Amino acid sequence: MPAAKSQDAKVWQKVFQELIHEVKPWHQWTLTLDNSLIPNTLQPEWAQYQQWVFARFTCSWCSRSWASAHVQVLCHMHWSKRDSAGQVKMRVFAQRCRKCSDPPFEVPEFTEENVSRILNNLVFRILKKCYGEGFKSMEEIPTIKDISLKGPHDTNNCEACLQGFCAQCELDLDKPSPTSPSLFTISTPTFGVPIYKPSFTRSSTCEDAVTGDTEVKKGEVVHSPWFPEPPRAKSPRASTNDQEESIVEVSAPLEDSHPHSAQNRRHCNFRICCCSIILILIIVVVVVAVVAAKITI
Repeated sequence: MPAAKSQDAKVWQKVFQELIHEVKPWHQWTLTLDNSLIPNTLQPEWAQYQQWVFARFTCSWCSRSWASAHVQVLCHMHWSKRDSAGQVKMRVFAQRCRKCSDPPFEVPEFTEENVSRILNNLVFRILKKCYGEGFKSMEEIPTIKDISLKGPHDTNNCEACLQGFCAQCELDLDKPSPTSPSLFTISTPTFGVPIYKPSFTRSSTCEDAVTGDTEVKKGEVVHSPWFPEPPRAKSPRASTNDQEESIVEVSAPLEDSHPHSAQNRRHCNFRICCCSIILILIIVVVVVAVVAAKITI
């Protein structure tokens, strides 16, 4: 069952407060829902963060349900160092039923786990953009799709697309998705579901998990998608400016080492032979000189 709709401000605020307090317990942050936000239209000293996530919808007219991985979550954030306070304004774009004639836009429904993942991504973006504590490259935690999605994105019934704000319309849906990030636990979740911190190994992308929109039939059995089990937590050791760690193993080919060794041995033997010959010649010269001296006497 969905845990929260996009207009359930209390649910989003509660999870956000728990996450931001873990990393900045002495700073005051607020999160509010604002349906007037427009992408790339920012107030001075504000930063923007966009995600495209998975959610479900239900038509209030015909009760039809569908799912989409193209739901845009837009956040504008501002940090005041002087007041040690920050604020986030969030807008979740809606979709409407394609079966009904002139239907209203419906707000998306999110699972508890996906609410945590969306806000977890937001908190790490705040650390990077507002505090300068981010990493050169950051992995987003993808939302979990609990149903297989087929077909293209329904741009005619997407609020963000109709307003010209949906970057998913320009994506190549046939392009393979990037490698899923490795995750490790950073906190105890609000709803009893682990929240994972992304490993910072490549540049962040907001256009992950793009597979299309799918109608959900009533009574349909949905199989949970496979998701990689996160590895055990590791203590951070590197500088916060660059958390990427790479291990390069270099081994010389075994077949090349033997010729060099044989060649070295030949050179050594040649030097020994030369030294021996020179020594013998010196001895012979000395002996001849001695004999010649005795004969002369």
